[in-house]
Amino acid sequence: MAKSRIESSIKNSSVALLAQGINVILNFITRTIFIRFLGASYLGINGLFTNILLVLSFAELGFGTAIIYMLYEPLAKSDHRQVSAVMNFYKKIYNYIGVTIFGAGLMLIPFLDFFINSSEELPQGLPPLWFIYVLYLLNSSTSYFFNYKRSIITASQNGYLDSFNALTYNILRNIIQCISLVVWKSFVLYLLIQIICTMLSNLSMARKADKLFPYLRKNNAEKLDKKSLIIILKNVLAMSMHKLSSVIVSGTDNILISKLIGLAATGYYSNYMMITSAIRTVYIQVLSPITASVGNLMAVESKEKLRLFLNRMFFLNACIAVFCSSCLATLINPFIFLFWGAEYVFPYWTVILIIINFYLNCMRQTMTIMIDAGGLFGKNKWKGIVEAVINLGASILFASSLDMGIDGIILGTIVSFVFTNLWWDPFVVFKYAIQDKAWGYIKDYILYAGISVLSVVLSLIVEHYISLTLVTFVLYCIISLVIPVLLLVLFFRKEDSFRYYWEMVKKKIRLIGEKNGSKKS
Repeated sequence: MAKSRIESSIKNSSVALLAQGINVILNFITRTIFIRFLGASYLGINGLFTNILLVLSFAELGFGTAIIYMLYEPLAKSDHRQVSAVMNFYKKIYNYIGVTIFGAGLMLIPFLDFFINSSEELPQGLPPLWFIYVLYLLNSSTSYFFNYKRSIITASQNGYLDSFNALTYNILRNIIQCISLVVWKSFVLYLLIQIICTMLSNLSMARKADKLFPYLRKNNAEKLDKKSLIIILKNVLAMSMHKLSSVIVSGTDNILISKLIGLAATGYYSNYMMITSAIRTVYIQVLSPITASVGNLMAVESKEKLRLFLNRMFFLNACIAVFCSSCLATLINPFIFLFWGAEYVFPYWTVILIIINFYLNCMRQTMTIMIDAGGLFGKNKWKGIVEAVINLGASILFASSLDMGIDGIILGTIVSFVFTNLWWDPFVVFKYAIQDKAWGYIKDYILYAGISVLSVVLSLIVEHYISLTLVTFVLYCIISLVIPVLLLVLFFRKEDSFRYYWEMVKKKIRLIGEKNGSKKS
């Protein structure tokens, strides 16, 4: 069983990583063409409406996470009737959510001008703002129909299928969108292509789920028992608090920037968010497929094995955080300067705040996985409310009252994280899942933070003496990639977690060598 979990996690994570790497390249190409043919104001509209709909997604209330948790045990025990009952309930809920989000979104149309600092910033030739917004709304609301069937594929440790599907339709979408921008320079066509590809992707995954789990159709009338329904509703109540926090923290930055500063600033900020979100999606794709394995492990294994698994998972998580944060801190401004222009570059203090926020969110992924896999939503349900209140209050205070602009909005997000997620999630995991002290985790967290700072400082010192050109940017990349890796090896080469992954890599290399040798012979 342990071997199966490890192999499934590696397979899912590897495919997800490859797919997301390709998606990052495609999204960069599409963003570059978007900027060239449409400009910063359109970027601002894109960032604003995306964030408004992210806020509306609160209607989901965390049903997805709560229901996936309910799938782990019946899938592990091959309880087809229970799996079918959960999925039937899931379908009904997500259909309601899709309709609710569309209806709530339509009610916001009369208030769209409120979210924009000045209507003079709107680009000339733009179709009516309400029409553009409705296209975004359609893409968001229709994503809930058939999308629920992705969950059973992920929960059954077959997340690589979802990754392949997402990659296929992202390639298709990006290619057609680029052609439409170059040939017709049409923002409307760009959005219509997005809607169509979202629907096709969901339909494709629904058909795949029906083939993998044919009993779902046979048991399409199966209903949840009262006990399971109570557990789901209890978890949803807890998750709704977390969902509110996530929506406010992640979904209000562009709205506040658009309202307090302007659409162009929203467009500039969205470039940084596109890059950091792309990297964030990569590491989530690496770690999230492990959630199903953790859920299976927590259902059948001892606390000692769970603690060992946690230590190794957190080491992997931290290495990704150190590496990605260091690279972003040293490369993001040179990258934007070279490929999109000096006008899109933020001052370095703003970049540091963006990277701190990125690093903190990256480092929390292990605890998020443990909470999701263990169904510990109820243990930190009030955290979301506290975080949301601190985030909104601090962001508005810093940005408006103290006139700190974008820096204040990002700083408000960091402050809310430090006072909630930084300590609350680990407390819940170690008390209720691990049932052990968290001192080792705290010590390691501080050490990883120190290595991150050291890596950034060393990289910046070396790169300071190299003039930035398109050619030397390659050298920048090499420096930024090598330094954090060297530091991680230097500090952790003797640790159990490092040796565990190193042995795994060596074993994989040997297997590849043996396969190649057998083919030649």
